[in-house]
Amino acid sequence: MDSINRVLLDRIQRSFPLISEPYRVLSEGLGINEDNVLKRIGRLKEQKLLRQISAIFNTGALGYRSCLVAMSVPEGEVERAAAAINLYPGVSHNYLRSGNYNIWFTIAVPPGISLEETIEELSKAAGGWPTLLLPALKKYKLAVVLDVLEEGESEAVEDPAGLPLVESSIQFDPCEDNIRVVRCIQEDLPLVGKPFKVWADSIGMEETELLELMLLWIQRGFIRRFAAVLNHRQVGFSANGMVVWRCPEERLDASGQILASHPEVSHCYYRPAYPTWPYNLYAMVHGRSIEDCERIAGKLGKAIGLTDYRILFSTREFKKIRLKLFWR
Repeated sequence: MDSINRVLLDRIQRSFPLISEPYRVLSEGLGINEDNVLKRIGRLKEQKLLRQISAIFNTGALGYRSCLVAMSVPEGEVERAAAAINLYPGVSHNYLRSGNYNIWFTIAVPPGISLEETIEELSKAAGGWPTLLLPALKKYKLAVVLDVLEEGESEAVEDPAGLPLVESSIQFDPCEDNIRVVRCIQEDLPLVGKPFKVWADSIGMEETELLELMLLWIQRGFIRRFAAVLNHRQVGFSANGMVVWRCPEERLDASGQILASHPEVSHCYYRPAYPTWPYNLYAMVHGRSIEDCERIAGKLGKAIGLTDYRILFSTREFKKIRLKLFWR
């Protein structure tokens, strides 16, 4: 991957221009024209380096409830349990990790559906194994921005990963028109000169109306940001680990904020602890190797002054998709 592609990926995963001709604007400062930007992004998608460019929603603000779930499944039952869990469309990630609790999945349920009852049904379908519900009690960071640049290629741009999370205080209206917009802009942005016009035409709106609505939704916290999502393994981050700490409650906020300030951390949450699982502070770290993740975890532990932690590496990926909101 050449320098122009690295800078281009860096720009579009941090913030994508919400204007009529975004690819033309992206070409400025790169020494290439709009057509070259379109071709480069197309090739990056073909090479599986770039997954998609779309709205990244605050699912909670749209009325969804979500949860991380850990399940303790005997080795011989793992395949059947994972297959049963994957059937639910609201399960977006499902991994096998080392340890007693070995199946870890994330689930979201639409407005009006009981999260607890849905997980209970999935647990029964998977075999009725011991299950922990680990919802995010507090979010400190939620922004996957991978450092794909090399020395000397740094961009003088504001990093959205370092900004405070905007939580909505306004209720989202799940009317038919709004749902139609959500279903549209959660998909991959078209690779044409005026992509937002294509989207607007497809749902019977004016381009300016759609762009103004998206900016309003960002302001209100319905959309966290509009940006590119990379395939972290393909761009060189072949390892990722979920680091979990046993943190005294009075130190949670301070520790969470410190962890969130580190660029290697993409997600950071406070989750409930259990007698069989005493960990309550979670940080997802990305590195170029397992050793890299271990080094990062050690550095983070020193930064918050906590030594009681574990790194959970995924040993198998059962499911990894972008959650499609308001599925039919």
